Amino acid sequence: MLIEIKNRYDGSVIFSGEFESLLLAVEEAVRKDTSLEHANLNHANLYGANLEHANLGHASLEHANLGGANLGHANLGGA
Repeated sequence: MLIEIKNRYDGSVIFSGEFESLLLAVEEAVRKDTSLEHANLNHANLYGANLEHANLGHASLEHANLGGANLGHANLGGA
């Protein structure tokens, strides 16, 4: 299915592609060094995700499940 990760402020698409889940889309964006700064990830189930070195600065993570996620060296400033 088409997954789009959008900017929380203006709705523009930050990253998109065909993925089975949002978790896989987010991990692929991180692998490709896509900045997810300002991403709207509200209610995202990112349990166990590899988000090492992710730029999630000012991302909206309200009610997101980050349990077990690898956040080593991730930028979460303002998130």
